[in-house]
Amino acid sequence: MSQNNRRKPIDYFGMETATSNALKVTDSNENRSKQSTSGANTYGDAAVVDSWGETAAPSATYDVVGALTQATFPKLGDVKTSTELDSPVVVGSVTISTQTGSAPTVAMSGQCVQSGATKLREYTLPNFSLSVRHRAQDFLGFCTIKKGDAAASDIEDYGLSSVSASFPIEFTLAQPQGELKNYDLHGGMATVDYTMNWYDDTAPTITLTTAATAKGATFATPPNKGVARDGYVEYSWQVSFPMVGVEATTQGA
Repeated sequence: MSQNNRRKPIDYFGMETATSNALKVTDSNENRSKQSTSGANTYGDAAVVDSWGETAAPSATYDVVGALTQATFPKLGDVKTSTELDSPVVVGSVTISTQTGSAPTVAMSGQCVQSGATKLREYTLPNFSLSVRHRAQDFLGFCTIKKGDAAASDIEDYGLSSVSASFPIEFTLAQPQGELKNYDLHGGMATVDYTMNWYDDTAPTITLTTAATAKGATFATPPNKGVARDGYVEYSWQVSFPMVGVEATTQGA
């Protein structure tokens, strides 16, 4: 095996191909696990131990090296064939992170499921537009920032420090006697976290856009003002909205 292959992370979700190489995988992990139990003897020492139900929840992180939109992403819940693992992988959670001074990144995780498994539910990410630039980006277009009645200037009035969005999907597995027989999944609460430096004496007005309210979004954490030692005024807030999927098959119904 060449040294290059030893060092090459694995694109478990096929995102490099799906995005025409706008994403490049930087690290990956199989995240294998098993359940276990033990039994104690009269003295409280472990006398027996057993383990069962090995599974894997692969993950991969990508640098964004080309412009991205929602259209290039798989639906959460899609079933992918993996040549590196011995079972299909269901696409699970996605996190998109941007911050000033660093390349945008995408982190994905999934779940290995039983052979022959089909897609049960699917969750489509909201529309977004992500630049390759190394800066914080409101890529979902969820917030409007005003100074008084006018739009605040991102050159003079404020500077976004970071914007990150997390789209979580949760899995449940049926593993009688340690053998994976079926799976299911359900949505979680998507969150978008913002931090912003503010340089004007007039406090900002931060509101949700129609794109956010159309998703049922709300301020899970309202804009909060803080000032660090020797720093500028910083505002941070979190927007959340429900992840609602649709049925993709009647398997097991």
